[in-house]
Amino acid sequence: MIPSTRTQEHWYLATLGRDALLRELAPLKLPASTTDDPLSLSGRCVIAEPIGHPEAHQAAQRALSPLRTARTFTATVTDEDTTLEFTGVVPVLTEREAGGVTGWYAELLLFEHGALLNKAAYRLSRMPDDRTWIIDSDFQPSGHPGTLQPFGSRRLGRKRTLLPSFVAQLDHLIAQGPGSAA
Repeated sequence: MIPSTRTQEHWYLATLGRDALLRELAPLKLPASTTDDPLSLSGRCVIAEPIGHPEAHQAAQRALSPLRTARTFTATVTDEDTTLEFTGVVPVLTEREAGGVTGWYAELLLFEHGALLNKAAYRLSRMPDDRTWIIDSDFQPSGHPGTLQPFGSRRLGRKRTLLPSFVAQLDHLIAQGPGSAA
């Protein structure tokens, strides 16, 4: 099952878009009890009505702007006897510079087709000396980050990477240039 637009928006605001959402909501001076839980906050913002809660609705819409132009792909992952299909949503894929070195930066939402709860969100980088995409940040099912490393960091310890199916899709999107994914 391909994720609905609302599901994509909810997961994006709970993970990759959370900082932007909190910035947009800051003028509303919401209590910390409202903003502490990423899943609850994003759920409230996604369903906020333009008439009943215009400020929250507008804040969510501004925070969702990268998702509006996201590129998507479908990838199949085979693990022993199991084949899983995923939809990948890439809100950001761009070149960035850190410490005088230019590399690629991507944000990736993954949704497994067979289960509504199996989703992932990553911030990724690929510097010139990297052979593959490195996971700089990943998010737990609660929406809270599990790993946080800034783009272009020295990456101490074991480098976590994406599965080859997803690497191939991101490389394909880079090769396509600007625009939507096929």
